[in-house]
Formats: sequence, C-alpha cells, structure tokens
Amino acid sequence: MNINTLPKLMLTLLLLISSSLYASNVSANTKSNSLLLSTDKTQFISANMDAGSVSILNAETGELIAEQALGKDLRRLALDSVNNQLLVSDYLANQLYLIDAKSLALIKTIKTGDRPFGIVYDEYNKQYYVTLFEAKQLLTVSTDGDISATTQTADTPRGLALANDGRLFVTHSMTGQVSIYDTRAATLQSNTLQLKKVIQLIDTPEHASRAVPQGKPRVLDNIAISPDGTQAWLPHVLWSFSDNFQFQSTVFPTISLLDLTPGKEKEMVDKRKQLFKQINIIENNNTTRIVSNPHDAAFREDGKKIFITLSGSEDLLVFDLSRQGEIGKKSKRHRRTKLQGGVKATQIYRHIPGTNPRSLIEKDGTLYVQNAMSHDLVSFDVSGKGPFAKVKLANAQFANLISHDPIAPELRLGKTLFNLANSDKFENSAMAGDFWMSCNSCHVDGFNFTNKYLLADGTKDVKVNAMTGHIGLSSMIAGDPIEAYIDMIQKTQGGMGTDPKKPELPKVDPKAPSVEIVRLMSALNMYVTTKENLPYLSTWLRFDDERKFTHKSEWLNSASCESCHSTLYKQWSNSNHGMHMDSPYYRFQENLAAESEGEPFRNLCRGCHAPQTILNNNTAPLTHLNSMYEKEGQSLRDALKAGLPVDETGTSCVFCHRITKAEDAGGNTDLTVNLKDRAEYLFEFSSNPALKLIAEAQINASPQQHKDSYSNPELYKSSLYCATCHNEFTPGQGANVNNNYGEWQASKFNAPDNPEQNKTCIDCHMRMDMTDFDKKTPGQATDNGPIKPNLIAHNFIGGNYYFSDMRSKEHGKLSRDILRNALLLDVAMSEDDRNIDVKVTNHNTGHKMPGGARRQVWVDLVVTDSKGVERLVSGQLNDGYLPKDSRVFAKKSGYMHGEPVGLKFWRVEKILADTRISPDETRVESFELPEGLSYPITVVSKINYRSFSKPLTSKVQAAFPEQNIPFADVIELNKITKVFQQQ
Repeated sequence: MNINTLPKLMLTLLLLISSSLYASNVSANTKSNSLLLSTDKTQFISANMDAGSVSILNAETGELIAEQALGKDLRRLALDSVNNQLLVSDYLANQLYLIDAKSLALIKTIKTGDRPFGIVYDEYNKQYYVTLFEAKQLLTVSTDGDISATTQTADTPRGLALANDGRLFVTHSMTGQVSIYDTRAATLQSNTLQLKKVIQLIDTPEHASRAVPQGKPRVLDNIAISPDGTQAWLPHVLWSFSDNFQFQSTVFPTISLLDLTPGKEKEMVDKRKQLFKQINIIENNNTTRIVSNPHDAAFREDGKKIFITLSGSEDLLVFDLSRQGEIGKKSKRHRRTKLQGGVKATQIYRHIPGTNPRSLIEKDGTLYVQNAMSHDLVSFDVSGKGPFAKVKLANAQFANLISHDPIAPELRLGKTLFNLANSDKFENSAMAGDFWMSCNSCHVDGFNFTNKYLLADGTKDVKVNAMTGHIGLSSMIAGDPIEAYIDMIQKTQGGMGTDPKKPELPKVDPKAPSVEIVRLMSALNMYVTTKENLPYLSTWLRFDDERKFTHKSEWLNSASCESCHSTLYKQWSNSNHGMHMDSPYYRFQENLAAESEGEPFRNLCRGCHAPQTILNNNTAPLTHLNSMYEKEGQSLRDALKAGLPVDETGTSCVFCHRITKAEDAGGNTDLTVNLKDRAEYLFEFSSNPALKLIAEAQINASPQQHKDSYSNPELYKSSLYCATCHNEFTPGQGANVNNNYGEWQASKFNAPDNPEQNKTCIDCHMRMDMTDFDKKTPGQATDNGPIKPNLIAHNFIGGNYYFSDMRSKEHGKLSRDILRNALLLDVAMSEDDRNIDVKVTNHNTGHKMPGGARRQVWVDLVVTDSKGVERLVSGQLNDGYLPKDSRVFAKKSGYMHGEPVGLKFWRVEKILADTRISPDETRVESFELPEGLSYPITVVSKINYRSFSKPLTSKVQAAFPEQNIPFADVIELNKITKVFQQQ
C-alpha cells in the first residue's frame, strides 16, 4: 500500500464514523421546549419567557454564565448544533431571533405572523419549524433565518414534536387536535409540509355528577414522544361549560395518549389519564389530591417514567411505565389494564419550590424544572429504580435563570396570582379552592383571541343560562375592580375563604377587604390592565404604543381628509359611524352604565362609540357634544379652520384607518390601533393653512406612502373587521349580547369559494345602491383620482334610518332601501279555514333580523269581512305603543330569576325569548280567525319597522329635555293584500 494513500483512507474512515454518529443524532425524537441542553450536555440554555432574555447556565453547578436580553416574551428555542445557533420565538413581539449559541449575540430578527410559539430543529432537513398560535400557520425557517415556506394549519397550532422518522406532530391548543406532517416528503415539493393526518382528541362525555371529569380537550401546550417512539403524551385540561362555571366542575386536568404506529396514529382513548381515575393520589384524610394545569411532559432517558408539571397547583406528577404492556398487546400481568385506563399516577410531589413550574428536562437521572414566574431551576433526583421509587427534591433552587427581573415586583405578583392555583400560598386569600384552577386555566396567556373559544364552548341552553364565564357578579370589573375580583374568586374559584374543604378559613368581605388582600388584588389588576391584556379594563381596545394614552393633537381632524376625499368625507360625516354616535340615546345609555357600575364602565360603551376619548384619557361624561342634526361635520371643519385639536366621538377617519389588527376575541372592540408607525409629512399637523397646503402637496407628490399608512385591504375587506364592534359579550359573565358576525358566518352569504354568492359586511353595508347588492357603482375615492369600478361607499348604511334622516335625506333613503330589501312576505289560509298564516322570510340579510338590540320589527295584520267590518286586528299602534299581544321579532334578555334586564344589557344572564328571523329562515305566524266570518275576506298584512320604541324615546326625552328629540316614525318594509273565499 502506498503510504500516501493512508491519510485519505483514515479521512474516509473518520467521515464514516462521523456520519454514523450524526445519523444516530438525527434519529432522536425531539420536542419544542424552553429549556435545552447543549450538545455536549455541559450547559443549559433557557428561554426566560416574560423576562425577555436567553441564558446559558453551567449544567453541573447552575452558575449563570451568560444572559442576553432580546425581546418581550420568549417561549421556545431550538438548537442547530452544526451551526451552533439558536432560534427563539418571541410570543408578544411577533418575531423570531436567530442567535449564536455560545455568545448569544443576535444574528437576525425575523418578523412573523401573530404569536409565534413552538420551535423544533430538524437535523435531517437542516431547518426549523415554528408554530404561529394565532395566525394558524406553520413556518419553515432556514438556518440563515429565512422563512422558506408557510403552511396554513388548523386553528391554534402550538406544541411541536419531531419523531425520528420525520413525522412532525403539532398540537392545536384550543381545538384538541394533533396534526401530523411529513417533513421528509417536504424536500421533494418545494419545502411545503405535507399534512398526513389530523387526530381529533375525543370529548369526555357529560356526566350527571359535575365532579366527574368531562368536557372538551383544551390548552394543549406540549407533546412528548416516548424514547422508543411508540407513544406521545399530551398534558391538557378538559373544559366543561355545559353548566355554571365553577371551580369544582369546569376545568379538569388530563393527559391524553397517542399510539404513534406509522400510518395508524390514533388516540388511545382508554388510556387517557384523568383526575379521580388515573391521576389519583389519596391524601391522609382519605380525599383525592387535586391538581391543576398540566403543562409539560418529559420521559426519563430509559423510558421507565414520565414526569408532568402542574403549573397551577405547582406540583410534579409522576407515572411509572415500567410495567405497562406494549402498544396493541394485552398485558399478561393485568387482565383489566384496558378497563382501568393503563398506568396510574404513582406520585404527586407537592409542591415544587419556586413559582409556576412549566418546562422540564431530564439529564443523567436528574430532572430540572423551569419556573416561569420565579425564573429559576429546581432539580429532582429521579434515578430511583422500580415502580415504588419516589422522586426526591435535590436542590430547591439549583439555578437562577436571570440576573434581575425586568418586571416590577407588584406586576410580577399580579401575574403570579393570575397563574396560581396553589391553595397553600396566601392561604387566607387563596386564588383557588382545593388547588383546582387558576385564571390561566381559561384565559390562556391572559386576555386575547382565545376568549372566542370560551364563548364558543359554552354549550348551555341560553334560555336557561347564557353565561359562559363568571356567574352572579355583584359588580362589573369597572368602578371597584378589587371588589369584583374578590367576588369572582369566591363565586367561581373557591378562594378567599370559600373553599368547602377548609371551612375554618375566614371568608373575605369583598366590600371591606384587609390591606393585604387589597395589595394582592391591586397587583392582579395591574396585570389585567397591562398592554397585552385589557389596558382600559371594560373594553378590549388596545393601543399599539409604549404609552397608554395619546393627546388629541396627535389625531388628524377628520375634516382634514375632506380636501382630498370630499365624497367619502361627506358620506362618513353624515353617517351613523361618523361623529354622531354622540346621539342622546347613546349618552343616555352610557350614563346609565356609569350610574349602575361605576364611572370607568363608560369604557365598555366608548370602545366602539367614542374610542378616541378613551385613548385620549377623556373620562368626563359626554356633555360637550354636537347637535344630532349637525350636517357634514361642520364643527370639525370649524375646528380645523381655527387650528384647534378635537377629541372626536364616533369612529374618526384616522381611528378606522389605523386599526392594524382585529383580535377575533368575540367583539367588545377587540382591535388594535397604531398611530406611531404611520407615514408623516412635513407640516402635516400644522394649523397654519399655508403650511397645510405644503403638507398636502407632499401627499399628492408621494401618495403611495400615504396609502400604505391608511389602507390595509386584507383586514378592511374582512367581515372580522366589522365584528370587532358589531359583536358584543358581557364582561366577566361571558354572555353573548350581539353576534352579527357569528350569524353571518353561519349564513349562505359566507361562501368564499362561491364569489357569486359570497357577501361580506362591506358588500352590503358600504354600497351606493341598497336595492341591488350585485350592482357595481363607479366613483372616486380621491378627488381627481381614478374612477373606481365599484366605489366602497362610506355611508355605513344600516337599519337606523331615524338618525340618518336628520342629517341627510340620501342616507335616510339608503337606510330605508336596505331595510325594504331584507324581508319577503306572503299570506295564506290554512287548509281548515281556521287560520291566516303570515310567512316572513329573511332572504337578503346576513344576520338575524332585526340586527340591532333596540329595533322593532312586527306583523301588522287586518282581516276585513265582506261587509267591510274589521274582524281581526293585530300589531296596530295605540298612541305609538305596540300592543303586548303583537307578533314581534326581537330578542328579550333577562336575569336568572326571569326579570328582563331592560337597558342594562351587560347584565344579561339568560335569553327570555328570541323570535328574530335567521338568514334564509321563513317564520310562519298563525292568526286564528273569528267565528261567523262572512266571505270573501280581505287580508292586509304588513311588516313594520321602527328604530326606537316610544317608551325608550320618552325616557331619553326626559333625560335631555333641552334637545328636540322626535319620536321615530314607523316604516313599512313590505305589504301584501289578499282576498280569500271560504274553501
């Protein structure tokens, strides 16, 4: 052998060995986590969640080696060991960070859709996968930090796990699904991930006893694959909102199991672990140990045990797997394994030191638990062999993850309380009774889009109970949030001295709490009112800025838009979306809300009706408002001419055109407004007319910049944009008040795959012709601009013709047109000649008719005999009052005891009646004919409509006697006359 070839042979041998080692690394199962081990296992790498940093720690000593501040809320990270770099998800900043794994130096920031969460690295394809929780996407990210593919997924993708054969498992947190993607096939088709299967976890059926686990699988944060790749364990909860929300019957801790046999993946339904069944450790007093909020799972390296963090009750749950049979094979040891649900919990370690345990990782017989609120690591000895070996605490504070907490102590306390279900902490003022649930059990990560799933999962009969959330609130969360929080905790979470298992604890008086409890609840309120939650408390309105409030001078007066958009300005200014939401009816309702619940509760109304006043911190009653008869926003023109800033009511041009996000949380102004990132031109905010002309000249010279700042077609053309205000739910109690969006979603008009049939809110309510929704009307959005084939009109036409008439006869006519285009009418006689059947069909409305809470729609019927005598009369006004026996189409809301809530709509607890007509529904109203009729008879039937009833208008007139408030006239939507002979 030539000696010169030896180095080449050795090199080849080394490469083969290296390839073999690399292949074994590729074959390892991995899952998304916020705590990782370095490749050589000498260091921990931690994503420190709301501390906003990444840390490196010595895995032997716990010493904090390095920490790098990156963003807001870092949820997960994944390691590319070849390039020695990390990809980190920032949940609140909507971006990813590619960083060096040694120095933690930032390499690249990657903008994403809403709420990036899970991340895993794929050694085989050398790329990352990232879930976007809110955006419903799965990203493929290259090692260079480029998004190479975007895959649309089912709702709420969150947890990730990658099997050694390339199957990628994605948990869908709020729908209880697991999607399986083939990452190996992706390399063959432009990197697009191939969906192979979706597994729907079963609902545990309802049980007569509310203390038995039942409900829908929800809050799936993580998925863990067993070392042998045969199983996956998914910690989650069951939501059961089929009855009153209550801590001992609504949220149940659960772990579901999947059989991962390739091509035959399925849920092992009989192996599901549930409280009182497989999660069942008996206390000394012969009661079951209650736990809450299963979060993360990790297998011991030998696969003999699995550990699960219980983040609410702050416990560690242990299952011994050493005696379980193989999947698909019957156990020889236990004949009834299947009936018993497989392995049961062998230990619940109570409590894990620190606060809010989340992620965990096992290394060489030691388990490390990452605490989210105290930002430290706890270590446990889990090396014991045999099914009876117990997990033992090794070090209560193995390591501090951060050098200092960037969150203020009181805010940290509030956030901790929000996540806390450990009844042993603050025992006399516990957030939960018997360790059952925390606020976070339902309000996942605070108050965000997941709220809509709470509302949707309320499966009760609304005529019996319309509330999904907290029941029987004595006060809304407004004037005195401290009292409201205590009231909620006592009535639905069993805390604050109301735990039935601890009758010896003193019950806190919500109206006279101790100084300590006031401190705790004030801290909780501080967290609830943070920017990412409910900064204005009674409304879901959010302001995208580090500041909480603006000044009215920062808002462009809507009249300034008129110089370029005169047509649209005139339409808007005379519309019911314009500045005239200051009507006396609105003021009357807002004043009632403040009087009933406290002054801050005005925000519930103002979020939609006067949002700029909230953002400008204008808390005063709206006594300064303009006349409801004012035309074309003349007061705005006057203020603009005088150079005076204005605090506009209604929805101003800038407000609507700077909405950057619709949260889809159920309504109540669940949107985000951004002022800081718009394009600004020199002198744009000047009050000097000459300088304003210079600003306008700049806009005309560079219009695209202006258009980009004030136009978001993808959002503005969506019906969800309108739903932010036209859907309403009651704060705290979670009862639906108005569901126009949901009704439209269920209608034939929501047909995106059929353009001829599909009609969005805009397609019907922002048109120039309300008699034909398919007719396109050309027009100019910008003066001297191009003629658009179908002008998106800013009349915002709806059913309130009453106010439209006051300012513009054109608007009034359009309002009447859309109403008369809504319902079809027919009249027939029954086969036995005993009844007249009036048939009303909602054929052209995408929501129930009527849509507004105060609107009146009813049947007006007159039957005249052959002698001209009126023998049957129904629905005719008596001095403006509608008789009680009239056939009215309306929703009537009430309290649990049956009394109507009247104008206090935010207090609705159940629906007393709902006779509104759904889209495409035909309602038949039968009227019994009197005896002895002389035929032929003439039947005149009408469908009448009125914006406001006379009793309501009388109350508003009494509240504002100085205003000239007329009664609403009645308009006839449809009329039919028929003559019938006796059959």
